[in-house]
Amino acid sequence: MDGKAISIGKRKYALLLTADAQTQDIPCAQLCESENLENYFSLLETVRDALSYPMKGITVDGGSGLVSAARAVFPGTPLQLCVRHLDEFHGYYFHYRYKGSVKAVARFLELTHRLLYARSLGHLKHLIQEYLVCRDDFIEAGLDQEIKNFERKFNYLWTHLEHPGMPRTTNIIESIIRQLSRKIDRIDGFHSAETAWNSLKLLIMKYRFHTFTCSRIKGHNGHSPLSLAKAKTSSTDWIAFSQKQHH
Repeated sequence: MDGKAISIGKRKYALLLTADAQTQDIPCAQLCESENLENYFSLLETVRDALSYPMKGITVDGGSGLVSAARAVFPGTPLQLCVRHLDEFHGYYFHYRYKGSVKAVARFLELTHRLLYARSLGHLKHLIQEYLVCRDDFIEAGLDQEIKNFERKFNYLWTHLEHPGMPRTTNIIESIIRQLSRKIDRIDGFHSAETAWNSLKLLIMKYRFHTFTCSRIKGHNGHSPLSLAKAKTSSTDWIAFSQKQHH
């Protein structure tokens, strides 16, 4: 799950999207007044109740109520926080916001980076031991709050190691949003939510039918997201379908 800001009149709305990691399809999207917990809750309820989507796991960036919504709507479903977002946040935080001693910062950044990108459960166990050896030194250097914030996320950082095929980053949906943005950003805003939603549905539909030509994922080239999802599309009037008042 992720979102993109959409300009409508003088206001900012949010296009909320879900993406299937295996097919890179967009099973569900909603245009909302804001990117918040309530709207992500609604998005996931649609995925669960209207689509009966066979959810195997959820990868999110950890912001804007995503984790809370995912846990509420799909309790017990494996949840993975994007390790790239956390790694980049650590770099940003210590460069721009941190005011304490820099004595142990470089070591903390280096070790947390390796932890986030652990290659296997065995590799993770080895790195955790290394981290525990250094933990007291980090606290002594004044990083106790940073350690607490990092360790608070432990339950959701390495879920992908126990669930093969589950992405550890939100790179897939961010790539999809970038592709949509190339079209959306050419438009100098929308005049109403209705025209915005109709246009966005057409762009999403076009994406779902587009054929991959340079994908690095084996078996994708020559297929569209919908064909990879085994969707039956030949009997549907997709122009009429895209204009219905649904998600």
